[in-house]
Amino acid sequence: MKCIIIAGGKIEDDFLEAFFKEQEQEKQFIIACDKGYETCEHLNLTPNLVIGDFDSASQGVVDRITARGIEIKILNPVKDDTDTEAALRYAFDITDELDSIFIFGGTGSRIDHMLGNIALLGLGLKNNRNVILLDSHNFIQMIRPGDIYIVDKEEGLFVSVIPYMGVARKVTMEGFKYPLTEADIKGFDTLTISNQVVAQEGHIFLEDGYLIVIESRD
Repeated sequence: MKCIIIAGGKIEDDFLEAFFKEQEQEKQFIIACDKGYETCEHLNLTPNLVIGDFDSASQGVVDRITARGIEIKILNPVKDDTDTEAALRYAFDITDELDSIFIFGGTGSRIDHMLGNIALLGLGLKNNRNVILLDSHNFIQMIRPGDIYIVDKEEGLFVSVIPYMGVARKVTMEGFKYPLTEADIKGFDTLTISNQVVAQEGHIFLEDGYLIVIESRD
């Protein structure tokens, strides 16, 4: 099953609609976070659950959710985690290991929230879930030792890798314009930004640490 979390950041309508059209044959569970419910309303999507403290949603949104009979979980605004993290932890409970969880609206104008959402990719790894943060230009995941990340060759696609929480050791990137062989990536530089796949596929793996992998388009 695919679980789709719609957070409160900016989402391009066409991109989200295209995603749902591509996935319409698969079982889905949709969680809207706070203001993300308004995106669902705009696109005529009915989420399975709405969760949040509703500090950023417009007036009357809770009443509209209740009137439609949609399950709602209202969080205390004085809390330690974000609405998106609360939604993600709920998603862990309803999905199986290795199921995919997609987060939309997590890369908008608030850089603090975006960085927090990137950190949540690691929470996915700890719970053996494949969590993806995406928008119309970026597809972001985090990998750990033992994972093999495969990227298909596509025109206009850039691939960047960034170490997270320390050094990523013995990183290998095969099939790329700028390959790496068992390189230690220590951060604080831009060496591994904007690579491209030149073979049929690009393969990325590492022996120790965590690595953020970003597939981007202009």
